Amino acid sequence: MSVATSGFSGKRFLVTGGSSGIGLAVARRLVELGAEVCIAGRRREALEAAATKLGSAVWTATGDMGRTADVDRLAEVVAGRWDHLDGLVNNAGVAHMAGLRSTTLEIWEETFAVNVRGPYQLVRALLQQLEAAFGVIVNVSSTLAEKAIPGMLAYNASKAALNQLTRSLALELAPAVRVNAVMPAVVDTPIHAGRGMSPEDVAAMGPLHPLGRVGKPEDVAALIVFLLSSEAGWITGSVIPIDGGMLAG
Repeated sequence: MSVATSGFSGKRFLVTGGSSGIGLAVARRLVELGAEVCIAGRRREALEAAATKLGSAVWTATGDMGRTADVDRLAEVVAGRWDHLDGLVNNAGVAHMAGLRSTTLEIWEETFAVNVRGPYQLVRALLQQLEAAFGVIVNVSSTLAEKAIPGMLAYNASKAALNQLTRSLALELAPAVRVNAVMPAVVDTPIHAGRGMSPEDVAAMGPLHPLGRVGKPEDVAALIVFLLSSEAGWITGSVIPIDGGMLAG
């Protein structure tokens, strides 16, 4: 998958969950291609450390995508700095390991707030800036939206909702804004540590994928950056697996 460097020079992108994992890999690749990037997330120190590594083309904004006031403030900060937005990557997410009996109302509401309401709210708040640039939105979903597993009740349901949000937005916002989603399978990111999994636990899930390994953040970032590019200009409303073959069987 080749993306022309010239197509990103001077363009502006917002990446949520941008301090680590897939979001950081996306931001890094966009900067390499000449773009300006705002990375957003909950932890200021992590964001600033990432921005220092990525260079002067990156700036940071702090906020929790599960809090409506934080999302509104993030949108205000971005709109105050940029009069147009070439792309938005809704990557921030939470993934509680909890089945029905252990999924409290608080877990359910937090999961949907971060994984679904946050992207909806951010798109709505930044629509003027996106339309001004014929911008692109990429939502980061999961294979669990289509192939549910036990013990991830709220996460499975929230990612299925995000897929339908993607399709609905694509229909409503065409032709001014393209909207797509990617569905990674298991990717080696810090989200697993937050669920109590060691690096060895993550690597042990490699055989679940026909290609024999878990994904790397860069694998997913390559697809996201392609979807953000003009080379994907006739793709909208698509929800694309990037899963080492997991959904094939």
